[in-house]
Amino acid sequence: MTHHMRGIRSMPFRITETIEAGRDLERLVESTKRDGLVYTVPVLRNAVLGGLGIRRKKTAENVVVVGCACYGTLDAVVAGFHLLDALGIDYTILEKEYCCGAPMIAYQVRVGEDRAKGDEAAREFIGMNIALAREMGAKRVLYFCLWCIYLARRFYPDCDVEQIYYLDMLREPMRQATLRLSRPTEIAYFPGGQHRSWVYAPDRDWDLDWSSYRGWLDRVEGLKVVDIPKYCCVIAPDAIFERAEKHSMSTVVTPCMACYGRLQRRAPQGVRVKFLSDILLEALHVGG
Repeated sequence: MTHHMRGIRSMPFRITETIEAGRDLERLVESTKRDGLVYTVPVLRNAVLGGLGIRRKKTAENVVVVGCACYGTLDAVVAGFHLLDALGIDYTILEKEYCCGAPMIAYQVRVGEDRAKGDEAAREFIGMNIALAREMGAKRVLYFCLWCIYLARRFYPDCDVEQIYYLDMLREPMRQATLRLSRPTEIAYFPGGQHRSWVYAPDRDWDLDWSSYRGWLDRVEGLKVVDIPKYCCVIAPDAIFERAEKHSMSTVVTPCMACYGRLQRRAPQGVRVKFLSDILLEALHVGG
């Protein structure tokens, strides 16, 4: 089985059908050029970010691209922005943000058509975001959405504006931070299966720094962590929760925004799902 087919089989038809909303590739591209995002429209995007207190600056070293999928995981988005604030990382957002093209690629693969057209659209839209960031004097683009960063690094690996997953921006600040929780806490850590990333960035020889994200938790005083294997959150979410239950853990934490959204919607009663930023933010508020 090829990597891209392995990944696409973890995307249920009802999900892709909702994303596409009756649009073929041409219409997905057309609506993205007009509205920027596939899942939402500019007025809603601006209202949500404004309601969260996220203000756009004219210039900053870092530009945050939220990603249209993340508007379904706003708790994690809030934690992400607040963590950047707590660590003193300066950032701004784009006036208009464009979809990374992942839905176009997924559509082409799912219907069995040449994915080159989807790749072309993705390269164009990511390039538009980079051009806007460059105009603002940004040195790097920080992506909240997992699929955005995989595609950005695939199509723009040596860009003059660095393309990184926003957690990677935390490496140095986390090394210097004191991390302590106010009371003993136990969590089950799900690293994110990362299976679907092969749909968007096949045949790559790199990956994100998943081990570092996990390693930060070992430095949190008062935190006990049980590791869950890399199951797929779409195909086997129950296995994730069953493993947590086996260790009497009622909180599942993940560094993958996509997995966070999926698990949050599938969590059994009495089980909490948190994004990694939530735990780090809690520890910083006590230790800082």
